[in-house]
This record gives sequence, C-alpha cells and structure tokens, in this order.
Amino acid sequence: MDAQNFRLDPDITCSDSKENIFRVILLEEGGAQVKIDFTTFSFQNPALIFVSENQLLNIQSQTNNLKGVMLCFSSNFFCIKLNRSETFCDAVIFNTTKPPYILLDQAEVQKINYLIMAMYNELHEANEFQEEIITSQLKTLLLHASKIKLKQFGEVNLSSLSPIVTSFQDLLDQEYEREHQVQFYASRLNISQKGLNKVVKKELGRTVGELIKEKLVIEAKRALYAKNLSVKEIAFKLGFSDPAYFSRFFKKETTQSPKEYAELL
Repeated sequence: MDAQNFRLDPDITCSDSKENIFRVILLEEGGAQVKIDFTTFSFQNPALIFVSENQLLNIQSQTNNLKGVMLCFSSNFFCIKLNRSETFCDAVIFNTTKPPYILLDQAEVQKINYLIMAMYNELHEANEFQEEIITSQLKTLLLHASKIKLKQFGEVNLSSLSPIVTSFQDLLDQEYEREHQVQFYASRLNISQKGLNKVVKKELGRTVGELIKEKLVIEAKRALYAKNLSVKEIAFKLGFSDPAYFSRFFKKETTQSPKEYAELL
C-alpha cells in the first residue's frame, strides 16, 4: 500500500509539519505540547488528537516517557466528504468549531490501541483485500472517536447543514486561491447571491463574503508561518494580482501587516 495514502508512524513528535493528509494522533503516555495551526494545547493525560488536511502541526514532548502513534491517511484513501453520511466525522471529529481532541480513559485507550494494532497487522500482511479491510477498520475508529467526542463536547446536529451549504464549503476549499467573489460561488451553485448568503448565514453564522475572507487569512497565516515564500509570492498564490492590496486586506482583517505578523513568528 502506498505510504502517501495511509501510514502509521510510532514517532509522534514533529516540527511545523504541514501535509495534504488527515492525521489522528494517539497520545498514550507522557506529556506533550501540541500546536495546531495557531493554537497550542498541553496534554498530560491520554488523548486522541485530530488534524485536518493542510493544518500546521507541531508536537513537542514535555516528558521522557512520551508514547503514542500517528495515523495518517489521504482523501484518496478515505474521503471524509464522500463518507460524510456514514461517519459524520467532518461534522464531529474534524469540526474546527470544536476542540480538536478527545481525552481518553484507560479503557478507551485500549479500544483505540486495539483498532490501530489491527490496522498495523493488516498493513504488514499483503493480500488482495488489504485496502478494504483497513478502510473498514479506520471507519470504525473514526465512528468510535465521534461517539466519545459527542459525549465530551456536546451534541452536534448531524443533519443541520443543508446540501447547498456543504457544497459551498467544498467549493470554497477548491477555489479560494482563484475566486474571491460571492457571485462566483452563487453562480456555480445555481442560486442567487442573496439566497446563498441567507442560508449560509443561517447555518454557519457568517456570510459567504466573511467565510471567503476567513479562509484567505488562515491560508495566508499558514504560508507566512512556513517562511518559504515572500509576501509577494503569497499574494499571487492566493489570487491577489496586487501585493499591496493583499497587504492592506491582511492588515484590515488582522490589524497587522503580513510583514509585521511574520516578524512575530
């Protein structure tokens, strides 16, 4: 099986890693400081941590006995969005409005470990059913994690988002680097701008324009954090033809210019 699509890594420490994959980290023993994008969490007890595609991840051990495993999978291997109706994990586990983790007692650690070991054993036993078996085991783990997260952080109305809103979210993820106008998204979804804004505002609490700006700011911050592109290059990458306009946009949304923000990192 291609390691780019699915892998298990026993070393969970990493520095400013950004990958186009989903990551589920089992922190079994010891303490760790975990930074996801721009928020830092400290763990001294067992936990299961969830990182979405393209999120920055930094994990540093705070004790000598850190033990865990990182499960990585691409959307080519298991598509969260295509399996939305079966797992709901984009609404629960990888929901950015909820904390990106669950705390585990020892019984839950054993259950999660059992599922991970089953995947590990299958991964090292090549056969024609390998991918289907691991996909099934991964789905079971995600469903179990969703059940725990709902208990710890409250109910989520799993059917609350209408098809038009989920389609908008998917389209924004695909097109944000090229399309910044509400009209484009409304046209692609065969709905008026007013109609799209109304349903998105009702279900997500923000307008389409606000969500487009939020997406651009998050991606700009990630690029600035990586420090491998100039402000001008980031502006062009995010679809701004004028770097000066990008700088004004960023400062208006964050109160800091891109240069000022980068200097604080």
